[in-house]
Amino acid sequence: MIAAPRRLHALVCAAAALLVALPSVRNGFSLDAYLVLDDLRVHDFSLLALLTQPWGAGAGGAEHALVNASYFRPLTELLYACEHRAFGAHPAGWHLVSAALHVGATLSCLALARRLTRHQDVAVAAALLFAVHPVHAEAITVVAYQTTLLSALLGLACLRAFGRLLDGGSAAWIVAAGVTAALALAAKEEAAALPLLALAWIALERPAAPRRGWLGVAAIAAGVGLVLAARAAVVRPAAVDYFAGQPRATIACTMLGVAGLYAELLLAPLRLCHFYDWFIVPFSTGLDAAVLRGGACVIAVAATIAWAARRRPPLAIALGWLALGMLPAAHLVPMLNIAGERMLYAPSIGGCIAGGVAWAAASRRWPRAAGALGVALLLGLGARTAARIADFRDDRTLLTAEARDFPETPTPLLYLADLDEQDGDLAAARAHLEAARARAPGWRPVEDRLRAATAR
Repeated sequence: MIAAPRRLHALVCAAAALLVALPSVRNGFSLDAYLVLDDLRVHDFSLLALLTQPWGAGAGGAEHALVNASYFRPLTELLYACEHRAFGAHPAGWHLVSAALHVGATLSCLALARRLTRHQDVAVAAALLFAVHPVHAEAITVVAYQTTLLSALLGLACLRAFGRLLDGGSAAWIVAAGVTAALALAAKEEAAALPLLALAWIALERPAAPRRGWLGVAAIAAGVGLVLAARAAVVRPAAVDYFAGQPRATIACTMLGVAGLYAELLLAPLRLCHFYDWFIVPFSTGLDAAVLRGGACVIAVAATIAWAARRRPPLAIALGWLALGMLPAAHLVPMLNIAGERMLYAPSIGGCIAGGVAWAAASRRWPRAAGALGVALLLGLGARTAARIADFRDDRTLLTAEARDFPETPTPLLYLADLDEQDGDLAAARAHLEAARARAPGWRPVEDRLRAATAR
């Protein structure tokens, strides 16, 4: 039976996650809603079609089908089908499911951090940080991104099963690790990193009897490999690539700069954006400021892992999970998006555990100051998350907020013009297009739209 303090801690962490996520129930559908509202395969509960076609294959027309042709997420689409049957086009029910998934991920983070660190206070700090972090608002609030929530929840279940194996658990945990790894990858591609996470754990923790751990790694790799094989038979190469044929050196330099962006999102999540476009993250062809910042972050994480490997293995494992968990989003294969807050949802668990370890170390030396700082940090992060979730009330609210917060990009203004035209407000559309032109003079998408507007 769970001891009373543990049960209380779990209730507190669950309440924090629910308190953060529940306001999204007031929101409508935003971003990529066609994936859940317009997909005929989801409406018809067509399991065979979900298993044999790419993500979103039944929605959005030919253009969107090309964009989504490289994704295979049948398990999440099955969840969509269940929700569509239960809630139809009423967003509140969908948002409640997302909130429940976030609560489940938070409780799994608590359990995993407790096992990894063997310290209840560290685990609670890590889970609370995960529960309220603003970088998770996008995944919590956009129902199409239940891909991220479900994959993270199942990936955590996989790692928890692997932890049981390292503690001498029965062979049933080997099967559980492999099955949950396969299910996590069937929800979203980021779970492909799970074998690497298990390898990092066994290599850095160095268990006394590692044989079951190696069997667990093999089972996880087998589960991932099975889904990858099924995926290869279904998907096609990405039709849209952020880098669009840029040299590998440019890709490497730019993605190094993105590492600095992710560090900023984790440590100071003030500027949040649903689409980091070419104006926000331009190509880097050499050692510019963004590349140097990103390189410094990578070196700092690598140096800390090396330092902690013998002194504080849980810290090394957590930071290793953060780094390895980002590999599926590192443009090793072409992708439309260069960065996204949702891509940090699962990897940030490692960062949150590392934050919990750091907080515990500080609290031993300065207990009052660390306690006060921890409470203030959680309240501040929670307030930022609440504000960000309100931004996702609908597409217009989101785009207006991002046009305000990112004056360097014309993209949200271009999308606002689309909404204006759909509403029949051509004057407002023209104003948004002119504002976009002021930000990016000569940018062809805006110029073409303005010429078309003039012709009308």
